Amino acid sequence: MSEILNKAFVSLGLGASEGSASGAQPVSVGGSKGAPGKSRCKRGSRRNKSGDCVRVAGYTAKKRCPNGTRRSKVTGACEKLETMVKKVAKEALVEVAELKKADVAVKAAGVDRLAAARAAAALKRQKKSAAKTARVKGKIAAADTREKKAVEFEEDRRKEREIVLVKIERARKAMGIRKNEENPAALRRLIEQWESESTVRLFKRG
Repeated sequence: MSEILNKAFVSLGLGASEGSASGAQPVSVGGSKGAPGKSRCKRGSRRNKSGDCVRVAGYTAKKRCPNGTRRSKVTGACEKLETMVKKVAKEALVEVAELKKADVAVKAAGVDRLAAARAAAALKRQKKSAAKTARVKGKIAAADTREKKAVEFEEDRRKEREIVLVKIERARKAMGIRKNEENPAALRRLIEQWESESTVRLFKRG
């Protein structure tokens, strides 16, 4: 009797009877066993290793959406294709607008960086030109200073030479030496002493 009931349940797609003596058997929901050309299991069921279609625990079967509609992945409701297309187009337009804003920001940042780089290059050129001008001015000033010192040195040496000549003239006159006579040894030693003292004074000034 139990075998007849089991066959009846299998033919109806309900699997083994829950009131049978062996309640541990898996519940089958229809479909053929593992031969080639198996029929597809019903919604909410999977084929196990033995080839029977067994219900999946916790599965709630959803009805197929009518023609012209698709099930929304967000809400799970059946929505018209036109509505879904409009939503997708709206999202795409928002994304395009954001991309345009980002592109404009990137271009503006690039222009700012380019302007900053040009300004920095111009400032560098100005500093280089100013440094070159300063070096030239420094060289001119140094040359002027050297020339001035050289003129002053020559003037001081001329004065010292005149002082030595005056001393020689006075010494010759005091010693009674005539115009065409040579200087005696004592006077030559005095002249050397006066010239060395004059040289020392010149170098101390300079």
